[in-house]
Amino acid sequence: MLTYYRIAGVGNNTRTLITNLPTAEDFEEVTFQCLTQAFNLLFRVYQDYQEYDETVKEEVNWTEIWNHNDGTIRTSIILLHQAVETYMKFSISKVSPLLLIEKNRADWPTLPSKADKDFDSLYTISGEALLSTFCAVETEIQINSELINFIEKIRQNRNKAIHGVSKISLTPNELLDDILKVFTYFFGKDVWFHQLSNFNFKNPLFGYYDWDYEDALTYEFLDFAEFMIGRKKLNKHHSVDVIGRRYFCAICKDTIDAEYGDLESKWAFLTPNKPSSKIIHCINCNADFNVIRKDCENEKCKGNVLYQNNDIGEQICLTCYKY
Repeated sequence: MLTYYRIAGVGNNTRTLITNLPTAEDFEEVTFQCLTQAFNLLFRVYQDYQEYDETVKEEVNWTEIWNHNDGTIRTSIILLHQAVETYMKFSISKVSPLLLIEKNRADWPTLPSKADKDFDSLYTISGEALLSTFCAVETEIQINSELINFIEKIRQNRNKAIHGVSKISLTPNELLDDILKVFTYFFGKDVWFHQLSNFNFKNPLFGYYDWDYEDALTYEFLDFAEFMIGRKKLNKHHSVDVIGRRYFCAICKDTIDAEYGDLESKWAFLTPNKPSSKIIHCINCNADFNVIRKDCENEKCKGNVLYQNNDIGEQICLTCYKY
């Protein structure tokens, strides 16, 4: 939402304006947009590749795919840098968006002789000035040398992506890790997945095929993140321990299998992760449901977490998904 700041001039009832002054929420929304698109650019490359069978994948490996999509990686790097700068503007504008204006105070449209100015027409601070101002205002996150070095790394990668003609040294795996780090450091755990899911949900075309099925497809974001950075690193971005034993979510499994074929991904975990726990939480659909601690009757399965499906009157093992 854009606001108007009325700044009193010196003189009889004359007033001048800096118009369309942005709010902190405006910058926050753009930050999320940039992070989401930086993620999605990489995700779509992965998604397209996954559609091919194993024969094709044996002939065309991941290195070739990413080399071909060098421009996509560069664009994602630029968007990540833009997200970081916009987040700093978000924090600064909580105090006052006037702090973002680079123009000398003497040139501000505050005197009777000056004309109104739109905020977008004024030069705003960037680079070191933006970083210094960000460090000067009170924020909810901890600003330390580790964060500053991380921001500097992102800035340097952005410069290489824009100005460099040589191959980008940053791997797509490292880039995705940086994207998730920005999400988590600035906004907290789980936010990256919630934002990606929310973006999918807000798509005007969402639900025209099948609402439940399309909603459950967000597990592909989780699969992609795990594939790229591994479970250990992914665990840093979730409040639920994703390193623990994994289980099928009965809701997601039934939804996907009904339309798609066979869901193999497991994103449900015991909460807490203890032998006596009787509650499962699914990261994908954010559902909690009770389970029965009982050995699976399948001799090849060592699972002991079962779900009572009252629709079919059977207990289902959430490890092997056998009745």
